[in-house]
Amino acid sequence: MARQKTPYVYGNTVRKADPRPYYNNEEEIRRRQQERRQHKRRKQPKPRVDKLSVFFTCIAFAAVMAAGIFYLHLQFQSTYLNKSVIRLESEIVELEKTNKAAQTELETYMDLDAIYKKATKELGMKKAAKDQIYTYESRKSTQIRQHGSIPAE
Repeated sequence: MARQKTPYVYGNTVRKADPRPYYNNEEEIRRRQQERRQHKRRKQPKPRVDKLSVFFTCIAFAAVMAAGIFYLHLQFQSTYLNKSVIRLESEIVELEKTNKAAQTELETYMDLDAIYKKATKELGMKKAAKDQIYTYESRKSTQIRQHGSIPAE
């Protein structure tokens, strides 16, 4: 088997040291400076921005802005409608109070005995008999609608 050279050094001394190539320091310094100058002179290409990616970024930005503006418009509309509902509800409460006050005032001024006397004596009206009175319960409202003719007797 052939003996192979290994770069390993056994022990604390070097058996054979490879001679270091001789470099002229001044020549080496000049050569390195020249390489540096040439490297600086070379124009490095500027990083280019892809036009397609800029276009898609602008489109995405516009879509996000449109969605934001649409959302703000809906929020404003919702707030406006809530405020108008509250205003209308308070208006209804005020009208109900006014109607109740007017109804109680009307009831206090009404004299039922005087109305009965005027209807029976001056106008000749008679009190209704039991078979002429029809009673019912209204489920929807206090208003009465006539859907048929009233029987004569």
